[in-house]
Amino acid sequence: MKNVIKAVEISRPLLWLNTSMPLLWGILATRGAVKPSDLVLFAFFLFPYNYFLHAPNDYFDFETDARNPRKGGVEGALTPKPLLAQHAIISTLLLLPFLAFTAVQFPPLTLASLGLLLLLSAAYNAPPTRLKGRPILDSLTNVLYAIPLQVGIHAAGGTDLIAPGVLVFAAWGIGAHALTTITDRDEDAAAGVRTIAVLLGRRNTALFSAAWFALVGAGAASLAGTPLAAALALPYLSLSHDRPRRHRRGRATPLQTLLDRERGDRRDDHDASHAPSPV
Repeated sequence: MKNVIKAVEISRPLLWLNTSMPLLWGILATRGAVKPSDLVLFAFFLFPYNYFLHAPNDYFDFETDARNPRKGGVEGALTPKPLLAQHAIISTLLLLPFLAFTAVQFPPLTLASLGLLLLLSAAYNAPPTRLKGRPILDSLTNVLYAIPLQVGIHAAGGTDLIAPGVLVFAAWGIGAHALTTITDRDEDAAAGVRTIAVLLGRRNTALFSAAWFALVGAGAASLAGTPLAAALALPYLSLSHDRPRRHRRGRATPLQTLLDRERGDRRDDHDASHAPSPV
């Protein structure tokens, strides 16, 4: 039971909806209804996928976490590295029955988009690529949070290789990831974690983020057929402008704390629970 509890903890349950809800949106937007087989995919994007996403991450982050002032201490000792290795292996093996189910129950494009997601997730966390440690690529790889939306579209019978809405969501993910690295810039630098904010600095990272949010606004306007839809990006553009200054003053807006939740890959569950729940 202790290992099961640890597995759930590693999977960051506060972040499960970040991957499962886009899948559901893709299914409903394409088919308009949910079938029993869809619920298996939905369950996959709750625990198993997040377990796979974070278990290898925690294993390969062990040394930097040990140097990170946010980890250990009063919040408890770090999980021993051999135990993290076991969880990384188990999380990978747990993928197999879901991949087999997807291959049998859904259109072929579903398995293709799901496979892409798993490969990108592995490349983000594990050597030799370990994209999370490569500034700029660490933010670009955050498109993986948009792929469950594409999986849902394919599962419901959609035939676009990449749906336009997925591209807009991916642009938001890139901008959001870059923006949230600003908060942890000093701690990441001290711990030897290389992020886009460590490389570019807070101001340039905010500008990088703003460019992606501008694309989100343009994409939303194009999809909706009205320029008014571009207003959806305004709160994030505003935050890109204010973020470096607010960081220096030690103040945070509600939207800022929402975006900080997306940093679950570098925060433990205690850190994530200090911010209001996203979507």
